[in-house]
Amino acid sequence: MMFIFVILGLLLCEEVAGSSDVTTVFVQKGNNLHLDVKKPVVLGNQAEFKWTVNNTHNKVRLFPDNETRIIDSYEGRAEVSLQNHSLLLKNVQQSDSGDYTAHITGDEDQRLAEYKVIIQGSSDVTTVFVQKGKDLHLDVKKPVVLGNKAEFKWTVNNTHNVVRLFPDNEIRIVDSYVGRAEVSLQSHSLLLKNVQQSDSGDYTAHITGDEDQRLAEYKVIIQGSSDVTTVFVQKGKDLHLDVKEPVVLVEDSEFRWTVNNTNNIVRLFPDNEIGIIPSHVGGAEVSLQNHSLLLKNVQQSDSGDYTALITGDEDQRLAEYKVIIQDPVSPVNLSVDSVSNSTESCNLTVSCRTERSHISSTFRCDTQTCHQKGGEQSKVTSSGSTLHIYLLSDSIFCNHSNQVNWTKDLKNIWLLCSSTAGSESLSAGISVCLVKTVVFSVGLVIMVSAVISVHLMEKLKKQK
Repeated sequence: MMFIFVILGLLLCEEVAGSSDVTTVFVQKGNNLHLDVKKPVVLGNQAEFKWTVNNTHNKVRLFPDNETRIIDSYEGRAEVSLQNHSLLLKNVQQSDSGDYTAHITGDEDQRLAEYKVIIQGSSDVTTVFVQKGKDLHLDVKKPVVLGNKAEFKWTVNNTHNVVRLFPDNEIRIVDSYVGRAEVSLQSHSLLLKNVQQSDSGDYTAHITGDEDQRLAEYKVIIQGSSDVTTVFVQKGKDLHLDVKEPVVLVEDSEFRWTVNNTNNIVRLFPDNEIGIIPSHVGGAEVSLQNHSLLLKNVQQSDSGDYTALITGDEDQRLAEYKVIIQDPVSPVNLSVDSVSNSTESCNLTVSCRTERSHISSTFRCDTQTCHQKGGEQSKVTSSGSTLHIYLLSDSIFCNHSNQVNWTKDLKNIWLLCSSTAGSESLSAGISVCLVKTVVFSVGLVIMVSAVISVHLMEKLKKQK
């Protein structure tokens, strides 16, 4: 009995603590959702108050003159109080689950309240997580029998059809899903290709006819982004971030470059007025042609997640970057630790050192060739850079590098071996090689001279 009361408490909009700033709220499907704002709301010029879900879709927008706008899909269901700015959402459904945020948008965004809302309904609903850009597979585990004037459907959010299948096996896919959606005639499973954030929702397989019959229900949550590009930039250099999608601004919308989803860098309004926050004035520029961002003389604090987006009734993300600022690497010094010679070989150990790290390797040479024992050696330092020591031709190289900068030091391996005591055999081998080279060169010169002389004599004879 006590267990039943606990469950009922949860279903009646009981708040459960999540993180220190995010409150988890459970609401029974069909009931009303109330979300409060416990901080004061003060709107300045060109600022507005918003309730958003999943950091992208606006539900309610409130402007400084108390003008309230509710997006079409929430008209009649959503209300915001002009006194305390709390949100009322009526008759919630599974698709209303998500992360709700109350915030002020302006030169700098200010988050006032955050909630994780979980709508609880049928125990037959299966939650499916899919990464953005991947394919979604949804199965039907019950038999599908279509009678006269009945049809099979896959729908999303109980309103929009994705696929319709008729008794004669005719398949109709709605225009927005053509090329992306497929249904199996055998199992009636759904395949949705290249899913995006907008594909999140409640998917239902059912037969419609004299009586509707639900065969499968899924809550689909699209996670992450395959479109985030990682960019490495050297500290002190300039950062360029592009927007590859067209930017079209309508009334009461604006284009923004933000960092870490909260702080605005640049705001661009429909009349091409540009607002740059004070901390980036003189250091940030945005192109009116392609809306790319130029950030000058970047520092470590400029690392973060950069987003180009259009804000309005529904936010639209156009580009996402993970920016990592790196210092240039320090110089390296390649030094000889030891050399051991014999009549036939030379063994030496060298070290490559930076200010805080070093790496060593051993090389062996005979009278003709050299090789590195154990192959190329490398090491990742505590700062994330890489030390790499290797043999190339007749030189030992040591590189110190990261994604934006590199330094090197090198030494000739034959000189290292021949410059030490007891290396007479190696030096002799090098000397013999030099003598052979000189003799060959002299012989080649004599041969060429002889050919030229014969040619000149023949030419003189012809002239006489």
